[in-house]
Amino acid sequence: MIKLFTFIFSLLLFCGCSATKEQKASSDKQGEVIITGQIKNRDFYPHVNEIVLHLPFFREGKVTYTTDITEDNSFYFSFMLHAEMCEVSIKPYMEHLYVQPGDSIHLEIDFKDMLHPVVTGDGAELNAQMTQFTQGGYYMQDYRIYPDFSTNEEFERLLEKEHQERIRRYEEYVQKHQPDEKVKQYISELLKADYYTALFMNLLYARNYRIEGVDIHRYVPRLKEAAALLDNQVITDAHFRMSQEMYYYLHATNERLKAYDQSVTLEEILSPLKDTPAMPYLYAQGLSSSLYELNDTTYFNSQREKFDLYIQSSYLRNSILQMHQSKKGFQENPKPVSDYILYGRYQDQVKAQGFMPYMKPFYDLLEKYRGKMIYLDFWAPWCPPCLTEMEPLKELRKKYDTEDIVFITICRGDNRKRLKEVLDKYEMHVSGIEHILTDDLQDDNNVHKMYNQLNVNRFPHYFIINREGMIVNYGSMMRPSYPGTAACIEQWLGK
Repeated sequence: MIKLFTFIFSLLLFCGCSATKEQKASSDKQGEVIITGQIKNRDFYPHVNEIVLHLPFFREGKVTYTTDITEDNSFYFSFMLHAEMCEVSIKPYMEHLYVQPGDSIHLEIDFKDMLHPVVTGDGAELNAQMTQFTQGGYYMQDYRIYPDFSTNEEFERLLEKEHQERIRRYEEYVQKHQPDEKVKQYISELLKADYYTALFMNLLYARNYRIEGVDIHRYVPRLKEAAALLDNQVITDAHFRMSQEMYYYLHATNERLKAYDQSVTLEEILSPLKDTPAMPYLYAQGLSSSLYELNDTTYFNSQREKFDLYIQSSYLRNSILQMHQSKKGFQENPKPVSDYILYGRYQDQVKAQGFMPYMKPFYDLLEKYRGKMIYLDFWAPWCPPCLTEMEPLKELRKKYDTEDIVFITICRGDNRKRLKEVLDKYEMHVSGIEHILTDDLQDDNNVHKMYNQLNVNRFPHYFIINREGMIVNYGSMMRPSYPGTAACIEQWLGK
């Protein structure tokens, strides 16, 4: 059985496009993609019962298909593709798998050698050539720049140095393996997207950490260079990473936002790229952020006309609509989502057999405070937005009786001295706020697994848990300073 979990979970299987505007206006190439597979040496990891396939989207979440491994050790995926080519991943076995509409692809995965699956069928040659590049020692995704710059000139020098090393490796790959022209085109676009991702991401780093010698506004003209890369029907993780950093860069360089002007609209923020191929991606990013961070459909509903105007791509439309339906379902009934976050597909087994032992510290907290609401704050000492919320957290705590709700902060890391320094600085030793260091919970490997299960992929991250131990809200936006946080707490306290 194939299950679709959109953005960690989905309460609705959203199939195909609605027979409306996108079908008439979109020029997307459409076709069913079938991926079959066979597991060898399954007894090497007998506890692995499913295979997960991710389609690219923004960092807020992936469109995820999950299918069971059958008794004969096979698996099967089928989905509609509305693009010329799409990069999917089947982690941890194959990080980059390239599919085209109508493809029928077969994977052979050996659990004794999981990272080297054999691809046959349609697209076998394309994937073989791309794998030679991505897994053959030629591909370097992340640029290693911060924190080694303090001026624009230093930044540009380091960026160019990293870029030229990637060009050198690409030329070495081409000379040695002689890939076809299509593969060279895909790799060239991948390298360009990684370059612009690094450009805008490091500028945001300079902004966040107040590097005075770096003028981030200097690079606004380069937005249109990056936008041109989105003018095709090739959909990869790199495109989404790049457009996401472009989106945040537009926020950082908007003067009205810097002045805390709450009246500025999403359309105004994105206006420098209004007539470029990036606009659908950027608008989709804005809508997905509102849905993911607020767990609310109100803003999306208010933007529905603009959504239809700016987002014609069937791939983007379907992804956003799936997310909207998921959040709508969560609003109506949070329990299935809560169960998935806390227990995965194995809730009964977890309770009976401890299937996910790395989650035990979390379960212990739920048990310790059974009958009370819990407000959880996942943070890190090196995270400026986390520190900004310390004072609002104390104010939020003062509003409520400790008999009704407990406040817990969980600090990532093992530096007890650093934790104490932060708590002392912000006078956080307040009655009714419990502070936990992850090193006190379990080893780092298990902490990492717990964070993955809870989808804590950036800081700060919050959970609001009701008296029955059910997650009723979560995300980066449920911070103490956000008015909706108190409203949510009071709703579930019955006040």
